Order: sequence, then C-alpha cells, then structure tokens
Amino acid sequence: MTYTLVVKPSVTEEAGRIYAFREGEHRGSGDRFLAALAECYAQIQANPHGYQVRKGEYRHVMLTKLKYRLVFRVKGARIFVVQLRHTSRRPSKRFGP
Repeated sequence: MTYTLVVKPSVTEEAGRIYAFREGEHRGSGDRFLAALAECYAQIQANPHGYQVRKGEYRHVMLTKLKYRLVFRVKGARIFVVQLRHTSRRPSKRFGP
C-alpha cells in the first residue's frame, strides 16, 4: 500500500525554527536536522504501522541521532504528522510522553 504523508503547517513551522536555531548554533547542523527529518518521513511512509501506538491513535518516531520526535497517526492510506518536538520538553497531554 502506498501512503500519503500529510504534515500539519505547525510541524513545518517548528521544523523551520529548529533548522534556524541549529544552524545558528553550528553551521551545517540545520542541514543534518533536515536530512534526519526527511529520512524519518521516508521511514514512516514505508512502514507506518511498524511504530508503537503510544497514546490513543498516535504513534511516535525518533529522528536518527537527534533528540526530536515526530508524532503521527494513520488513517487509511494517509499519515498525518501532527507534532515535532524536542524530547526534553514537557510531555504533551494529548500526544503522550
């Protein structure tokens, strides 16, 4: 089955903020973040049900070698990415730890 990835605008905005912050801290770090994010998107598109359901219908996946995670849910042939956050932030009541 082919899955369509639907990314909330707030996730795209957060990715832009993270990129700018990391690039400001160390040149090239923002590009590594974007590469890890793209890899993560590809992984969940290839096997969205391969990740544990954490709270309700939401699944979590960590970005490779970074302390960020994506929260997503699968509805039919669509994957909805609903949150991108650093793991040291307080856990979300809606999406879980």
